[in-house]
Amino acid sequence: MANKMTLKVNATTEGITVRANTGKHEFFIDEGKQMGGQDLGPNPLQSVLGALAGCENVTARFIAREMNFHLEDITFEINGTFDPKGFMGDATVRPYFERVTVEAKVKTEETDDRIKELQQKVESRCPVYTMLKAANVEMNDTWTRA
Repeated sequence: MANKMTLKVNATTEGITVRANTGKHEFFIDEGKQMGGQDLGPNPLQSVLGALAGCENVTARFIAREMNFHLEDITFEINGTFDPKGFMGDATVRPYFERVTVEAKVKTEETDDRIKELQQKVESRCPVYTMLKAANVEMNDTWTRA
């Protein structure tokens, strides 16, 4: 039976600005000055999209090794759409993403079928991706050769 991992973040706040620490790493989650933040980092939803890119990258590289897939590089353009009315208190509108679009450009000499196989495996095993899917976020994904 595999051991479970526990991840920990300690965070302090100054108004809207969050200074997060995890182990030896520090990062900020903030809002722009127009929202009352200090603009020291991405906002929370941008952070989620960045976490998705990071998680898909790590997952893809791990799975590529398992598949003996020659993955030179991968880049992501990720867009999320949400209706701010939910955040503002409209109970009829969910306060998180309705849709996320992932465009991955894979630098490889592998076939299109192998790229599709890698994509499917990543989408089934990436923790952030599967969390968004479980929240009923519409995920639109395109993986193509770079």
